[in-house]
Amino acid sequence: MGHSTAKLSLDDFPEPEQVVRLRAQLLEWYGRMGRDLPWRRTRDPYAIWISEIMLQQTQVKTVLPYYQRWLIALPTVTDLADADLETVLKLWEGLGYYTRARNLHKTAQAIVKEHGGVFPETARQLQVLPGIGRSTAGAIASSAFGRCEAILDANVRRVLGRLLAVDDPPARAEAKLWEISQRLVDPQAPHNFNQALMDLGATVCTARSPLCLLCPWQADCLGRRSGEPTRFPVRPARTVRSEIAGVSVLIECQGKFLLVRRPERGLLAGLWEFPFVESVGGGEPEETVRMAFGNRLESLERLGQVEHEFTHRHLTAQVLWARWAATLDELPDCIEHREHAWVAPEHWPEYAMPAYVRKICRLQCLQ
Repeated sequence: MGHSTAKLSLDDFPEPEQVVRLRAQLLEWYGRMGRDLPWRRTRDPYAIWISEIMLQQTQVKTVLPYYQRWLIALPTVTDLADADLETVLKLWEGLGYYTRARNLHKTAQAIVKEHGGVFPETARQLQVLPGIGRSTAGAIASSAFGRCEAILDANVRRVLGRLLAVDDPPARAEAKLWEISQRLVDPQAPHNFNQALMDLGATVCTARSPLCLLCPWQADCLGRRSGEPTRFPVRPARTVRSEIAGVSVLIECQGKFLLVRRPERGLLAGLWEFPFVESVGGGEPEETVRMAFGNRLESLERLGQVEHEFTHRHLTAQVLWARWAATLDELPDCIEHREHAWVAPEHWPEYAMPAYVRKICRLQCLQ
């Protein structure tokens, strides 16, 4: 099976000559077509770790400006460990999946406290840290320390699943794909090999329209030979998106507006928002707000509506403005036990807010 048209099969994969050839083909392609990305120009484990976490479920073009701003503001793991959470969340604002940012903060503190500020070098050690899974650990260990560790992010899973036409259900396929990835990774160039796999999935072996004729592995790919490469690997069943409907109310008093911080766990944990009341029974927004805040709201006005897509949720918020008829110290029961602040509009940018709240801010500024 040493010639370029050999057909792969999982039963006898890999043969030594075959693995050598696949590695050489991929690395040669990467040398010509690999993307020039800033985290590939460094071996600093901190910078590589930040990039890997940002890239989880987020496209490269979105990550680039965040990555550059982050390293200017927090250039070392000690800087991140010493930063307050509000600063971290503000730097992350707009990237979504905010648990990633909170875990970055926790992990930096753990590295400083438990490892003297020195990054662990093995994938096994890295996986113990908050927010670092097996694939992320493999990427950091291979890129920063030259360790022969496999990765299996969404792009790599797709490339390898098609290469060997893995049609098992997702849960059963996982172990098989990890084994393939570990067998293929080049011990002489683990960083470049893993980066090449990710690039191949991102730019050629794409989810819906793979460019098979540009692929260095096209002669061996069983998915391509099947005539239906997009059938591999089998995708998990789609999660039904739930609907969240409610009212965001901009409560004004003495030129300031009430902001409340979301709980430390759950959706948008730790971010600031205007008071949000979920709608019950399809009532009018004004009625929903008055039930929550009583009769201390005056001059209710509708400002409009905002919508936002989360991973598995769709939010629709009616936006109201109201004047607070009490003092800044008097708050309704639904607010007084939550962290809150009265903030003038010119200071809103200083608070870490989710994207849907930024939409509301823009809506208010147009009034």
